[in-house]
Amino acid sequence: ELDVTGTSVLWYDTETSTTPLNGTDLLADGDYWASQTDASGCESASRTVVNVTINKTTPPTTTAANQSFCIKDFLPNTPTIADLSVSGTSIIWYDTETSTTPLNTTDVLISGDYWASQTGANGCESATRLLINVNIINPVVPTTTQTTQSFCLANNPTVANLQATGSTIKWYSSETSTTPLNSTEILTDGIYWAASTDATTGCESISRLSVTVIINDILPATITNVSQTFCASSKPTISSLDVSGNGIVWFDSQTSTTPLLSSDLLVDGKSYWAAQTNTTTGCLSSSRVVVSVTLTDPKAPIIISLGNEFCKIDKPTLSDLNANVTALNGGTITWYNAYPNGSVLNLSDLLVEGETYYAIETDADSCTSLNPLEVTVSLESCDAYDVEIYDGFSPTGNGINDTFKLGNLRDLYPNFKVEFYNRWGNLVYTANAAKPDWNGRLKGDGELVPAGVYYFIIYFNKNDRKPIQRKLYLSR
Repeated sequence: ELDVTGTSVLWYDTETSTTPLNGTDLLADGDYWASQTDASGCESASRTVVNVTINKTTPPTTTAANQSFCIKDFLPNTPTIADLSVSGTSIIWYDTETSTTPLNTTDVLISGDYWASQTGANGCESATRLLINVNIINPVVPTTTQTTQSFCLANNPTVANLQATGSTIKWYSSETSTTPLNSTEILTDGIYWAASTDATTGCESISRLSVTVIINDILPATITNVSQTFCASSKPTISSLDVSGNGIVWFDSQTSTTPLLSSDLLVDGKSYWAAQTNTTTGCLSSSRVVVSVTLTDPKAPIIISLGNEFCKIDKPTLSDLNANVTALNGGTITWYNAYPNGSVLNLSDLLVEGETYYAIETDADSCTSLNPLEVTVSLESCDAYDVEIYDGFSPTGNGINDTFKLGNLRDLYPNFKVEFYNRWGNLVYTANAAKPDWNGRLKGDGELVPAGVYYFIIYFNKNDRKPIQRKLYLSR
C-alpha cells in the first residue's frame, strides 16, 4: 500500500534492519524504510524513509441498542432503515457485522439485528460496527365469542365487564377514537371497539374488534301496601311480605347487592326493598320498591306484687292466679303449662306448689305476646293459718268423728308425725303424711282401745317449730 518509486522495492521497519517486511504485514503509525534492488540483485546502500499515519474512524453510538417500532404508528407506510436512531455522520447500514453490501435507507425493517458504520471526514469507514436489535410490533386484533353482549342495567355494567380475548385490551367508543375509555365507565346501548396492546410499548393492533352492547331492564315489582304490619309472635319472615311480581328478590337497602333469604326474620321498624326478575334474561329490575315493616307485640301481662303466693289450705286455682294478673293492652290472657309448645290450661285447674305457669296476652288484632309472663307458684303463704287441735273423738263407726283429725296439719306441715300414748305411756299409734288419722284401734288395725284419756305429741318437722304435747278423750 506504501507509495514509492523504484524497482524491486524492499521495506524495513528500521533503517538498519536486515529482515524485509512481508507485503501482507498491516501498517501502523510510524516510519518505514525502503531499498531498491537492481537486475543483478544488488540492493541500494541507502534507504528512503516514509512516515505512515493510519486514519481511524469510530463507529456510531446510540442510547437505544434495542429499538421497537409499532406498525400502527407508520400507517399507511412501514418503518424503514431511515427510521433507525443512531448518532454519527455518513451512517452506512448492513444486515450482518461483516457484510460488504450496504442496505438502502428505504429498505423495510423486520425484527432482527442491524449493523451501522460511520464514515469520517477523511472518507474512512469505521473498522467496527454498532449493533442495533429491531423489534417490529404488530399486536393481533382481539377476538370474542360474543359479538353482541347483553347486560342487566341493575348490575351497573361497566367497560370492565366487556368480554374480549387479547393482550392488554383497550376499549374505545368508536373505531377511530384516540381516547381509550376508563374501565369504570358505565355501559350504554351501542357499539364498543377493542384494540390489543403491547404491554411494554403500548403499541396497539392495526384494527379493532367491534362489540354491540344491549342493556336490559324490566319494570319494578308492585307493592300496594307500603306499610305492612305483622304479629311479632308469629316470627314473620321475608316470605311473609306482600308484593306482586315475578321472581321477587329482597334487599335490606336500595343499593345492596346481597339478596336476603326468604327465611330471614323481619325486623320491627326496618325497610325492605324488592326487585323483580326477568325469567328469560335473569335481570333484576333496576328500580326497587320499598316496604316498611311494623311488628306488633302486646307484651307479656304483668302480675301484682306477691301475686304468685297462696296457701294450699285455700285450694287456690288458676283463676285465683289470673285475678292477680293484668293484660297491658286490654287483651285476653291465656295460660299454658309450657311456652312455646305447651298445652292451654283451664282456669279451674288447681295450682301446684313450685309449678311454673305461662301467661300470654292476645290483643284485638289476634297478636299474642312475643314472650310470656312466667309465674312460679308458692302455696306456702299460710301465715294466717295454724293447726286446729281438738280434745277428743268417738270412733263408734257411725261416720261422725270416727277419727282424730288435727285441722290444717297435713296441709301446713307435710312432714309431720303424731304419736299417741295411753295413760301408762305406751305408744298405741303413729300418724304421718303416709298414714291416716287415728281410728281408735291399736296400731291402727288392731283391737279397739278402751275409752279414756290419751296423750299425743305433734312433731311439725318444719321451720324448727318445737313439738307440742296435748291430751284427748276417746269416748265410745
